[in-house]
Amino acid sequence: MMTTEIPTAREHQLFNGHNFHVFIYNKTESVSGLHQHDYYEFTIVLTGRYYQEIDGQRVLLERGDVVFIPVGSKHQSFYAAGATRILNVGISKRFFEKYFLSLLPTDFSATQAYAIEKSFLAYIESVITSHHFRENEFDEFIELVCFYTINRLRHYRDEPIKDIVPLWLKNTVEAMHDKLKFGDTALERMVQLSGKSQEYLTRATQRYYGKTPMQIINNIRINFAKKQLEITNSSVTDIAYESGYSSPSLFIKTFKKFTSFTPSNYRKKLSGCNDI
Repeated sequence: MMTTEIPTAREHQLFNGHNFHVFIYNKTESVSGLHQHDYYEFTIVLTGRYYQEIDGQRVLLERGDVVFIPVGSKHQSFYAAGATRILNVGISKRFFEKYFLSLLPTDFSATQAYAIEKSFLAYIESVITSHHFRENEFDEFIELVCFYTINRLRHYRDEPIKDIVPLWLKNTVEAMHDKLKFGDTALERMVQLSGKSQEYLTRATQRYYGKTPMQIINNIRINFAKKQLEITNSSVTDIAYESGYSSPSLFIKTFKKFTSFTPSNYRKKLSGCNDI
């Protein structure tokens, strides 16, 4: 029986003697297919959602999730939900094993998504959108992100175990990512999809997600809007209506509340920083 060889991405071909190999970019498809590395890697989702298949197991990653890929783990990406903006960091094997390996938990599993705390995710986004770095400053930022990420792997299981989200609720939230459903009647659609009363749905979303249904809808809308600002030249007005808002002013107000930027400033800050 013939065995298919899995391609290996080599550190010496990518790192050019540096400790890190970093990309910040929009992905719509996997160009590498199933592969492995001779270095360590992690990916943080900044916008959107996608599937990472690691050692034969498929993991859904959404905004704020991080997945860590050890040396030799076979993996590939699937972007079934459209463009996803990611921070992808490769770490030199020598550098990682010298400074970070002792922090990696002995029972670590690569086939799991870990959540970045909102405050740290906001810090990452603020640094990336500013993209004004003095000499060596970006490497210091990446070292800090690496240290934080490895610590998340180590302490993740120390956190309180959350209730398992019921399938009906998970399916409802998943369905709301459909552009046709998060328009101006989104709340009514969400209630209808759930098959529950609005009061019951609200209690469930607050218990399992810590948000009201409308907060979940706004998260989905703003995430969609960020993708449009990143990958299209559509006007802010067009994106406002496309994202389900009844007016551009309401969209701008909500967008700024979620991101600390106006839509125009967000697009301007991101221009030119797709590859670092």
